[in-house]
Amino acid sequence: MTATDFAIARIETFHIAFTDEPSYWEDYKGMGGADVGARFEFRDGWRTVYPRTVEGFLVRVELADGYVGWGEGNCPIGPEVACLVAEAVQQPMAVGRAFGSPLQLWDFLYDAQRGRGYASGYWLDGMAAIDIAIYDAIGRREGLPVAAMLCDSPRTQLPVYLSGLRRRTREDRLEHLRTWLGTGLTGVKIFVDGDLAAGTAEVEFLQAGTGDAVGQWMVDTLWMVSRENAPEARRRYGDLGCRWLECPLEPEDLAGHRELLTHPGAPIALGEHFRTHFQTEAWFEPPHALEVFQPDIGRTGFSDGLRQLEQARIAGVPTTPHMGNGLGPFQAATLHFATACGDEYLQEYQAGLAERATLVGSTAWEYVDGMFNLPDAPGLGVTVDEQALARYVVN
Repeated sequence: MTATDFAIARIETFHIAFTDEPSYWEDYKGMGGADVGARFEFRDGWRTVYPRTVEGFLVRVELADGYVGWGEGNCPIGPEVACLVAEAVQQPMAVGRAFGSPLQLWDFLYDAQRGRGYASGYWLDGMAAIDIAIYDAIGRREGLPVAAMLCDSPRTQLPVYLSGLRRRTREDRLEHLRTWLGTGLTGVKIFVDGDLAAGTAEVEFLQAGTGDAVGQWMVDTLWMVSRENAPEARRRYGDLGCRWLECPLEPEDLAGHRELLTHPGAPIALGEHFRTHFQTEAWFEPPHALEVFQPDIGRTGFSDGLRQLEQARIAGVPTTPHMGNGLGPFQAATLHFATACGDEYLQEYQAGLAERATLVGSTAWEYVDGMFNLPDAPGLGVTVDEQALARYVVN
């Protein structure tokens, strides 16, 4: 049996920004965007703010026995807030206490602030990053990959889909997709907005240009479909053979999603905005409000992510983790978690961010022939180069 007890000696956080690297979004669809100072922008048609450059939030945890682990939260906007929460507030609460498992620490930190309403946001971002780092440290200590700590029989192969075609024109996006298909890729997710005519035209154009080479098409509308248009969007994307319609309605709209599931069409996928099993519980209760569950491990951590996975299993809802903004520790954590999920759907892959992750370290996870194979490296299988990291730390 794996020993999961630990005590924390120190928590150190790093706010990093790749200010001298090209934008993650590049010139996607030529959209430009309304500047919000030097850091943020609102892109035309999208209500969510985005960083103008890649920023991240890393955590280094040293256990009392000397083992070190790295974690990362999915926190692209204001990561310095999560850093402050984790290092200045959560660290003094956790250091000097003995815990029997990472789940005990997660519950301890959640209980510490639940009565004050800190049930989401930056408090949970800090908890998630620390939780991931603890798993990494324990895995290194026990000589086990994190996947072996999550379930008895983790999947050893993870076929993936490319998350987005971040190029200016349709022709550029089609060419980019064809290049990826040459690597063995079999699936892709297209980002669109609430304009149904434009979104379906985008999918039709790409499908016509690739024939049968793409086995799975996914569409993400980024919470911008109206309740009135949602049934038609579900039907039309379903008619195009899309494996799912992701984030159609506003993330708080439980009733709207339940009603949408009464209509035929592409399965409804969501989950990246949840932090805890307390939030997801109602979405899995009959009548269900989703058909594909996409937890984000950079927001749930492994500990509560496993609780949410169990909720999904009981409800009969398949799970494939969301992979959003993050570097080596976050991407590796997502892939480890995916090994505990079913194989009905492909796993999301953020190729552009994976390339940037190599600027601050290395990973045992290697993309080959459209998939990842589970490495036997202990912990997350990620090495952070602290000298390289220092170049990008925001002081």
